[in-house]
Amino acid sequence: MASADMNYGQRAPHFGAQVSTTQVEPVDGDLVMRHVFDAPPELVFKAWSDPLHVAQWFGPCELHMTVREMDVRPGGALRMEGLCEAGGNVRIQGEYREVVEPDWIVYADACFVGDDLICETLATVTFHEVEDEEGVCRTRMTIHCEPVLGFDAFAQRHWAEGWRTSLERLDAYLAKLLSGRLVETESACCI
Repeated sequence: MASADMNYGQRAPHFGAQVSTTQVEPVDGDLVMRHVFDAPPELVFKAWSDPLHVAQWFGPCELHMTVREMDVRPGGALRMEGLCEAGGNVRIQGEYREVVEPDWIVYADACFVGDDLICETLATVTFHEVEDEEGVCRTRMTIHCEPVLGFDAFAQRHWAEGWRTSLERLDAYLAKLLSGRLVETESACCI
C-alpha cells in the first residue's frame, strides 16, 4: 500500500483562489472533459495515481468507490467498486496503458452494474500547468474518453455527471491538502 506524504500547505501562496470549472464536449464521437484545478500538476497527478488519494475523491454522483487495486504503471490493474443508493453494485476494472509522471495517464476500463457490462472506454488524462495573467499557476486537466463499447447517450450523460461530481470532490480535497489542513492520510482504502 502506498504511503502519502501530503504536506503541501507551504505551496499554497503560489496558487490563487479557487476558480475551477468543468467543460464537457463531444469531439468526433469521443467525449472530452476539461477542468482547471487550483493546484500544481504534480499534486493533481498524485491525487490521480495514489490509491490513498483516489479513495478520498473518486466516485460518480452519490457513489463512493472503494479502491481494490491500483497498480499505476503500464500493464498494471485498476479495480474499484461501490454500492449506489439504488442498491446496485458498481464495479470498474481496467488496465493502465501509459503512465508518464506528472504529464499523463492512459487507461482502459470497463464499468459494470451488477453483472451487466455498461460500457468500456479508453481514457487519456493529461495534466498541464497553466498561468493566468496575474502569474497564478493552476493545472488544466483534460480527460479524453474514447468509447469502446456501450457508450450510448445514457452512458455519456452519466459519465459526464459522475466525473463532474468526482472533480468537485477532488477540488475540495486538493484545497485541504494545499491549506495544510490535511497533512497525512493513512486510510486502509485498498482491500
